[in-house]
Amino acid sequence: MTQLEILVEEPSAEEALRHLLPKIIKDRGRAKVLNMWSKSALLKKLPSRLAAYRQRIKNGERLSIVILVDQDDEDCKKLKEKLEKMARDAALPTKTFPDKKGCFRVLNRVVVEELESWFIGDPAALQKAFDKLPKISAAKKIFRNPDHGGGWEALHRFLKKHGIYKSVFPKIEAARRIAPHMEVAANRSKSFQTFVSGIEMMLTS
Repeated sequence: MTQLEILVEEPSAEEALRHLLPKIIKDRGRAKVLNMWSKSALLKKLPSRLAAYRQRIKNGERLSIVILVDQDDEDCKKLKEKLEKMARDAALPTKTFPDKKGCFRVLNRVVVEELESWFIGDPAALQKAFDKLPKISAAKKIFRNPDHGGGWEALHRFLKKHGIYKSVFPKIEAARRIAPHMEVAANRSKSFQTFVSGIEMMLTS
């Protein structure tokens, strides 16, 4: 059975994946989410971690690695290239650069713009999580294009308008409330669906 180790940059991503991964993986593998606590810490520690993963795989572990980071204000293409280079330096094939048999061990994924874009991509999950919300039209404002809807700040403004999280936006609590209601196939975030399709390929390769 495939063992997935998923590196994330923050506790809210860890919390969201705790609910989402069982829906994606089902009984086809096991997953362990490693919270690196910040994007800078994840990127700094990633080369040494990839080298260690390479050794574990060499020793016979059936292990696949997923790197999940937010785009934030970075150039998405350049950030992805940085992650790909780290994997190549560790001699680990990626989905973008697989081995000669077409297999890969590392999946690099960038959330566009931020984790909250995935929540915006599922209006029905938001309504189930917060019963104060009116019916949400997927054709309006931030919901029209979830990956470019404004991230957590836009989601916070929307929720605040309806009397939810009137002061600060508690990212971990929001993830804990929203993620259990998310439907994998229905999510309109392109980066979410790209993440899911990559996991699917890992489980079937």
